[in-house]
Amino acid sequence: MDKAVSCRPMRFAHRGLVQYAPENTIDAFQAAVDHGCEGIELDVRLSKDGVAMVVHDGSMTRMTDGKNTKEISELTAEEICAAEIPYAGHLLPFHPPVPYSEGEGSSRTYTEEEIRYFRETDTRVTHLSTFEQVDSWFAGVSADVVIEVELCAPGTFRAIYPILKRSKNLSRYIVFSGHWEILEEMQEVMRANGVPEGMRTGANFRRLDEKSLAFTKEAGLYEVGLNDKWFTKEDVELLTGMGVKVFSNLGDYPEWWQALQALGVEAFKTNYAEAYTHWLQYGRKDG
Repeated sequence: MDKAVSCRPMRFAHRGLVQYAPENTIDAFQAAVDHGCEGIELDVRLSKDGVAMVVHDGSMTRMTDGKNTKEISELTAEEICAAEIPYAGHLLPFHPPVPYSEGEGSSRTYTEEEIRYFRETDTRVTHLSTFEQVDSWFAGVSADVVIEVELCAPGTFRAIYPILKRSKNLSRYIVFSGHWEILEEMQEVMRANGVPEGMRTGANFRRLDEKSLAFTKEAGLYEVGLNDKWFTKEDVELLTGMGVKVFSNLGDYPEWWQALQALGVEAFKTNYAEAYTHWLQYGRKDG
Protein backbone atom coordinates (compact mmCIF):
# COMPACT_ATOMS: atom_id res chain seq x y z
CA MET A 1 0.00 0.00 0.00
CA ASP A 2 1.47 3.33 -1.05
CA LYS A 3 2.09 5.39 2.08
CA ALA A 4 1.71 8.55 -0.03
CA VAL A 5 -1.93 7.74 -0.72
CA SER A 6 -4.32 9.56 1.61
CA CYS A 7 -7.83 8.18 1.58
CA ARG A 8 -11.30 9.44 2.37
CA PRO A 9 -13.04 7.63 3.81
CA MET A 10 -10.10 6.84 6.08
CA ARG A 11 -8.88 3.24 6.09
CA PHE A 12 -9.11 1.62 9.51
CA ALA A 13 -7.27 -1.70 9.60
CA HIS A 14 -9.67 -4.06 11.37
CA ARG A 15 -7.67 -5.68 14.21
CA GLY A 16 -4.51 -4.45 12.49
CA LEU A 17 -3.17 -5.21 9.02
CA VAL A 18 -3.86 -8.92 9.17
CA GLN A 19 -2.08 -9.86 5.96
CA TYR A 20 1.21 -9.25 7.77
CA ALA A 21 0.65 -10.43 11.34
CA PRO A 22 -2.04 -12.15 13.43
CA GLU A 23 -4.96 -9.97 14.47
CA ASN A 24 -4.86 -7.74 17.56
CA THR A 25 -1.10 -7.97 17.97
CA ILE A 26 1.34 -5.09 18.06
CA ASP A 27 2.95 -6.62 14.97
CA ALA A 28 -0.33 -6.20 13.07
CA PHE A 29 -0.77 -2.65 14.36
CA GLN A 30 2.77 -1.72 13.36
CA ALA A 31 2.16 -3.17 9.90
CA ALA A 32 -0.90 -0.91 9.55
CA VAL A 33 1.23 2.10 10.47
CA ASP A 34 4.06 1.05 8.14
CA HIS A 35 1.65 0.66 5.22
CA GLY A 36 0.01 4.03 5.65
CA CYS A 37 -3.38 3.23 7.18
CA GLU A 38 -5.07 6.24 8.72
CA GLY A 39 -6.58 4.17 11.50
CA ILE A 40 -6.53 0.89 13.41
CA GLU A 41 -9.33 -0.95 15.20
CA LEU A 42 -8.60 -3.21 18.17
CA ASP A 43 -10.59 -5.15 20.78
CA VAL A 44 -10.37 -5.27 24.57
CA ARG A 45 -11.42 -7.90 27.12
CA LEU A 46 -10.55 -8.53 30.77
CA SER A 47 -8.22 -11.21 32.10
CA LYS A 48 -8.87 -13.21 35.26
CA ASP A 49 -6.91 -10.66 37.26
CA GLY A 50 -8.82 -7.73 35.80
CA VAL A 51 -6.23 -6.53 33.30
CA ALA A 52 -7.42 -5.03 29.99
CA MET A 53 -6.16 -7.37 27.26
CA VAL A 54 -6.15 -6.63 23.53
CA VAL A 55 -8.00 -9.64 22.11
CA HIS A 56 -11.30 -10.21 20.33
CA ASP A 57 -12.49 -13.72 21.17
CA GLY A 58 -13.81 -14.77 24.54
CA SER A 59 -11.42 -17.72 24.58
CA MET A 60 -7.87 -18.49 23.44
CA THR A 61 -8.94 -21.45 21.29
CA ARG A 62 -8.79 -19.90 17.81
CA MET A 63 -5.69 -17.79 18.35
CA THR A 64 -3.64 -20.71 19.70
CA ASP A 65 -5.02 -23.29 17.24
CA GLY A 66 -6.65 -25.19 20.09
CA LYS A 67 -3.53 -25.47 22.25
CA ASN A 68 -5.19 -23.33 24.88
CA THR A 69 -8.98 -23.57 25.08
CA LYS A 70 -9.52 -21.56 28.26
CA GLU A 71 -11.65 -18.44 28.40
CA ILE A 72 -9.83 -15.10 28.54
CA SER A 73 -11.55 -14.50 31.88
CA GLU A 74 -10.02 -17.74 33.25
CA LEU A 75 -6.44 -16.71 32.50
CA THR A 76 -4.19 -14.11 34.08
CA ALA A 77 -2.67 -11.36 31.99
CA GLU A 78 0.72 -13.04 32.33
CA GLU A 79 -0.67 -16.33 31.01
CA ILE A 80 -2.37 -14.64 28.07
CA CYS A 81 0.74 -12.69 27.11
CA ALA A 82 2.88 -15.83 27.35
CA ALA A 83 0.76 -17.84 24.90
CA GLU A 84 2.33 -18.26 21.47
CA ILE A 85 0.21 -16.96 18.60
CA PRO A 86 1.36 -18.57 15.33
CA TYR A 87 1.55 -16.61 12.10
CA ALA A 88 0.74 -19.74 10.10
CA GLY A 89 -3.01 -20.05 9.66
CA HIS A 90 -3.63 -16.58 11.09
CA LEU A 91 -2.90 -14.33 8.11
CA LEU A 92 -5.59 -13.32 5.65
CA PRO A 93 -4.81 -13.39 1.92
CA PHE A 94 -4.14 -10.04 0.28
CA HIS A 95 -7.39 -10.10 -1.64
CA PRO A 96 -10.98 -10.57 -0.46
CA PRO A 97 -12.47 -14.04 -0.88
CA VAL A 98 -14.30 -12.96 -4.06
CA PRO A 99 -12.73 -11.16 -7.05
CA TYR A 100 -12.90 -7.44 -6.37
CA SER A 101 -11.96 -6.14 -9.82
CA GLU A 102 -11.85 -7.33 -13.38
CA GLY A 103 -10.20 -6.20 -16.56
CA GLU A 104 -7.87 -3.23 -16.84
CA GLY A 105 -6.23 -2.22 -13.58
CA SER A 106 -6.96 -5.41 -11.69
CA SER A 107 -4.05 -6.85 -9.74
CA ARG A 108 -2.96 -10.46 -9.95
CA THR A 109 -4.88 -12.69 -7.58
CA TYR A 110 -3.06 -15.22 -5.40
CA THR A 111 -3.69 -18.87 -6.09
CA GLU A 112 -5.01 -21.12 -3.35
CA GLU A 113 -1.69 -22.97 -3.40
CA GLU A 114 0.24 -19.73 -2.83
CA ILE A 115 -2.05 -18.68 0.01
CA ARG A 116 -1.85 -22.11 1.64
CA TYR A 117 1.96 -22.14 1.41
CA PHE A 118 2.26 -18.63 2.84
CA ARG A 119 -0.11 -19.37 5.71
CA GLU A 120 0.99 -22.90 6.60
CA THR A 121 4.77 -22.72 6.30
CA ASP A 122 5.35 -19.55 8.28
CA THR A 123 7.17 -20.54 11.48
CA ARG A 124 6.97 -17.18 13.24
CA VAL A 125 5.00 -16.66 16.43
CA THR A 126 3.89 -13.53 18.24
CA HIS A 127 2.02 -12.65 21.43
CA LEU A 128 -1.02 -10.78 22.63
CA SER A 129 -0.56 -7.69 24.80
CA THR A 130 -2.23 -5.72 27.51
CA PHE A 131 -3.93 -2.48 26.54
CA GLU A 132 -1.32 -0.61 28.58
CA GLN A 133 1.46 -2.22 26.53
CA VAL A 134 -0.29 -1.19 23.31
CA ASP A 135 -0.68 2.33 24.69
CA SER A 136 3.08 2.46 25.34
CA TRP A 137 3.78 1.27 21.79
CA PHE A 138 1.35 3.84 20.38
CA ALA A 139 3.11 6.65 22.23
CA GLY A 140 6.13 5.97 20.03
CA VAL A 141 4.16 6.14 16.77
CA SER A 142 4.75 9.52 15.14
CA ALA A 143 2.42 8.93 12.19
CA ASP A 144 -0.99 10.58 12.23
CA VAL A 145 -2.98 7.47 13.15
CA VAL A 146 -6.23 7.03 15.09
CA ILE A 147 -7.06 3.89 17.09
CA GLU A 148 -10.61 2.70 17.64
CA VAL A 149 -10.80 0.78 20.91
CA GLU A 150 -13.73 -1.65 20.90
CA LEU A 151 -14.82 -2.82 24.35
CA CYS A 152 -16.06 -6.41 24.12
CA ALA A 153 -16.97 -7.28 27.71
CA PRO A 154 -18.48 -5.63 30.80
CA GLY A 155 -15.94 -3.95 33.05
CA THR A 156 -13.52 -3.11 30.25
CA PHE A 157 -14.16 0.63 30.33
CA ARG A 158 -13.62 0.77 34.08
CA ALA A 159 -10.32 -1.03 33.53
CA ILE A 160 -9.00 1.24 30.78
CA TYR A 161 -10.40 4.53 32.14
CA PRO A 162 -7.39 5.25 34.42
CA ILE A 163 -5.01 4.26 31.60
CA LEU A 164 -6.77 6.65 29.23
CA LYS A 165 -6.72 9.48 31.77
CA ARG A 166 -2.94 9.41 32.04
CA SER A 167 -2.25 8.42 28.42
CA LYS A 168 -0.41 10.77 26.07
CA ASN A 169 -2.52 9.20 23.32
CA LEU A 170 -5.97 10.03 24.67
CA SER A 171 -6.94 12.36 21.81
CA ARG A 172 -5.81 9.72 19.28
CA TYR A 173 -8.29 7.11 20.56
CA ILE A 174 -11.98 6.59 19.91
CA VAL A 175 -13.45 4.32 22.58
CA PHE A 176 -16.61 2.48 21.59
CA SER A 177 -18.69 -0.66 21.93
CA GLY A 178 -21.44 -2.54 20.16
CA HIS A 179 -23.04 -3.71 23.41
CA TRP A 180 -25.66 -1.63 25.19
CA GLU A 181 -24.52 -2.80 28.62
CA ILE A 182 -21.02 -1.53 27.96
CA LEU A 183 -22.20 1.73 26.39
CA GLU A 184 -24.23 2.41 29.51
CA GLU A 185 -21.23 1.50 31.69
CA MET A 186 -19.13 4.05 29.80
CA GLN A 187 -21.67 6.78 30.47
CA GLU A 188 -21.95 5.81 34.14
CA VAL A 189 -18.19 5.92 34.68
CA MET A 190 -17.83 9.29 32.96
CA ARG A 191 -20.76 10.78 34.88
CA ALA A 192 -19.17 9.69 38.15
CA ASN A 193 -15.55 10.53 37.35
CA GLY A 194 -15.69 13.12 34.60
CA VAL A 195 -14.86 13.09 30.91
CA PRO A 196 -11.10 13.42 30.39
CA GLU A 197 -10.20 16.30 28.08
CA GLY A 198 -9.83 14.98 24.55
CA MET A 199 -11.85 11.79 25.14
CA ARG A 200 -13.81 10.66 22.06
CA THR A 201 -16.45 7.96 22.30
CA GLY A 202 -18.54 6.03 19.81
CA ALA A 203 -21.05 3.23 19.38
CA ASN A 204 -21.39 0.42 16.89
CA PHE A 205 -25.15 0.40 16.30
CA ARG A 206 -24.97 -1.41 12.93
CA ARG A 207 -28.17 0.38 11.89
CA LEU A 208 -30.03 3.48 13.04
CA ASP A 209 -33.29 3.39 14.96
CA GLU A 210 -35.03 5.62 17.50
CA LYS A 211 -33.13 4.15 20.45
CA SER A 212 -29.70 4.55 18.87
CA LEU A 213 -30.43 8.10 17.71
CA ALA A 214 -31.63 9.11 21.17
CA PHE A 215 -28.51 7.62 22.78
CA THR A 216 -26.26 9.36 20.24
CA LYS A 217 -27.73 12.75 21.16
CA GLU A 218 -27.65 12.14 24.92
CA ALA A 219 -24.13 10.67 25.03
CA GLY A 220 -22.52 13.23 22.74
CA LEU A 221 -20.85 10.55 20.63
CA TYR A 222 -17.99 11.37 18.28
CA GLU A 223 -18.72 8.51 15.88
CA VAL A 224 -21.28 5.86 15.06
CA GLY A 225 -20.53 2.56 13.31
CA LEU A 226 -23.06 1.27 10.77
CA ASN A 227 -23.13 -1.93 8.70
CA ASP A 228 -22.84 -2.05 4.93
CA LYS A 229 -26.20 -1.84 3.13
CA TRP A 230 -27.91 -0.99 6.42
CA PHE A 231 -27.66 2.77 6.09
CA THR A 232 -28.20 5.48 3.50
CA LYS A 233 -26.79 8.86 2.54
CA GLU A 234 -29.73 10.39 4.41
CA ASP A 235 -28.61 8.59 7.59
CA VAL A 236 -25.10 9.94 7.13
CA GLU A 237 -26.40 13.46 6.56
CA LEU A 238 -28.60 13.21 9.65
CA LEU A 239 -25.70 12.15 11.87
CA THR A 240 -23.29 14.60 10.26
CA GLY A 241 -25.79 17.37 10.97
CA MET A 242 -25.60 16.34 14.63
CA GLY A 243 -21.80 16.64 14.52
CA VAL A 244 -21.33 12.84 14.52
CA LYS A 245 -18.91 10.97 12.24
CA VAL A 246 -20.09 7.80 10.49
CA PHE A 247 -17.82 4.74 10.23
CA SER A 248 -18.73 1.90 7.87
CA ASN A 249 -18.27 -1.61 9.27
CA LEU A 250 -16.34 -3.81 6.83
CA GLY A 251 -18.23 -4.59 3.61
CA ASP A 252 -15.15 -5.85 1.77
CA TYR A 253 -16.47 -6.11 -1.78
CA PRO A 254 -16.38 -3.72 -4.77
CA GLU A 255 -20.05 -2.80 -4.84
CA TRP A 256 -19.81 -1.44 -1.31
CA TRP A 257 -16.46 0.22 -1.96
CA GLN A 258 -18.12 2.06 -4.83
CA ALA A 259 -21.11 3.04 -2.67
CA LEU A 260 -18.79 4.42 0.02
CA GLN A 261 -17.53 7.10 -2.33
CA ALA A 262 -20.96 8.74 -2.45
CA LEU A 263 -22.15 8.17 1.11
CA GLY A 264 -19.90 10.70 2.80
CA VAL A 265 -18.72 8.48 5.66
CA GLU A 266 -15.65 9.47 7.68
CA ALA A 267 -13.97 6.08 7.82
CA PHE A 268 -14.16 2.49 6.59
CA LYS A 269 -13.16 -0.48 8.75
CA THR A 270 -11.68 -3.16 6.52
CA ASN A 271 -9.84 -6.47 6.60
CA TYR A 272 -8.38 -5.70 3.16
CA ALA A 273 -6.89 -2.21 3.31
CA GLU A 274 -4.34 -2.84 0.55
CA ALA A 275 -6.87 -4.36 -1.85
CA TYR A 276 -9.22 -1.45 -1.16
CA THR A 277 -6.43 1.05 -1.81
CA HIS A 278 -5.51 -0.68 -5.06
CA TRP A 279 -9.14 -0.56 -6.12
CA LEU A 280 -9.28 3.17 -5.34
CA GLN A 281 -6.22 3.79 -7.49
CA TYR A 282 -6.91 1.47 -10.42
CA GLY A 283 -10.22 -0.31 -10.27
CA ARG A 284 -12.93 2.20 -9.35
CA LYS A 285 -15.50 3.39 -11.86
CA ASP A 286 -17.00 6.74 -10.96
CA GLY A 287 -20.29 7.93 -12.32
